[in-house]
Amino acid sequence: MSASAFSLLFVSSILGEEKAPESFLGFHTVIPAFADEDSLNDPDLAPGLPVTTVAENSPAEKAGMEVGDRILRVDGTAPRTPEHLEAIVAGAPVGSEVKITLRRGGQVLELAPKTVARLAPREALEARHFVEGRKLGLALATLGTAEAKARGIPPGDGVRVERIMDGSPALSSDLKPGDVIIAVGEEAVHGGDDFLAMARGLKPNDEVKLRVSREGKVIDVRLRAREPGSHVSRFHLPLVVIYERDSKKDETTFGLILNVFKYTRKEKRSTYRFLWLISLDLGTNEELEEVKG
Repeated sequence: MSASAFSLLFVSSILGEEKAPESFLGFHTVIPAFADEDSLNDPDLAPGLPVTTVAENSPAEKAGMEVGDRILRVDGTAPRTPEHLEAIVAGAPVGSEVKITLRRGGQVLELAPKTVARLAPREALEARHFVEGRKLGLALATLGTAEAKARGIPPGDGVRVERIMDGSPALSSDLKPGDVIIAVGEEAVHGGDDFLAMARGLKPNDEVKLRVSREGKVIDVRLRAREPGSHVSRFHLPLVVIYERDSKKDETTFGLILNVFKYTRKEKRSTYRFLWLISLDLGTNEELEEVKG
C-alpha cells in the first residue's frame, strides 16, 4: 500500500467512514532464515517468503499454491515481509485476480488466485520493542490492536518512536518520541520487521521522508540516514596478541597466543574459539530485537 493511499485510509478512519472489506487468499508466509543482501536487488534471485500454510479450499490452494513455495512478487511488487505481503493482498479489490510469482524448486511459476472477502478482521501481533541503530538511531515499538484502532491505523501497521538515540540524525529533525511512523517515503510501514527491512535498504546520507501520525494529524519529517565513521584499529604483538577493530564493518577480532583463543564479533553475532577446535557462536538474527526497560 502506498503512503498516499495509507493517508486516505487514516483520514477515513478518523472521520468514521466505513472501510471497504479486505481481500483474502488463505496462505501464510514467514521471513526466510537466511538472505543474501546482494540478491535482494534481483527479485528472481532473492530468497522469497516461504509459504508455511495454505488453507484448505482457499483461493491460494485452488490456484495451486503449496507449502514450501517461495513468494517472489505479488502484483509486480517484491514483498519485504509477511506483513507487507498481507497488506498488498488486503488492498486488492475483493473478487479480483492477484498475480503471484513464486519459486518452487528450481522453477519460477505464475499463479493468479481470485481474492475473497476476509471474514475476520486482521489482528496485530503483541506489541514489541526494538532498535534500529545502524541507519536512523531509533528505539521503537510496534502497535497493539487497541492502539492501532484508536489511532485509525490498520492492525499491525506503523511503529511508535520510543527514544531517539545519541548520534541519531533524527536529533536535528522534527521527529519526536511518541510519533507513530506510518510510512517511509511513499511506502507504508507494515510493522516492525517491515520498518527494519526498509531501513536496511537506506544508503548513508540518503534523504529519508518519514510520514508520522502525531496528535491526530499526519505530517512529514525529513532527515538523512547516518553515515558511520570509517575507523580501523589494530594492535599486533607477534605470536602473542592480535587485536583488530573495524567500525565501518562493525567487526572486532581478538586473538591470544597464535590464536589458541580467538574472539570475533560482527554486528550482533559473536564467535569464541579455543584450541582451533572448540567453537561457540552467539547472536541474533535480523528479527525484532527486544529492548529492556
